[in-house]
Amino acid sequence: MLLLSFLAITIIYYLIQKDKIRRAEKRELFKEKQEEKLQQLLKKAREEDAKKLKIINDKYYE
Repeated sequence: MLLLSFLAITIIYYLIQKDKIRRAEKRELFKEKQEEKLQQLLKKAREEDAKKLKIINDKYYE
């Protein structure tokens, strides 16, 4: 009976730890995706700013 109780506790502990690890991995993936999206937005904003600056400079130096 004691062995069965120990085995049940061990299995429950394992499942809890496995779930914690899975949640942490999901959180990491979500953060990575957010960071990628942010980098893409920043890149796009820089490109648009460069285009606008070029247009302004072209008009100014005409």
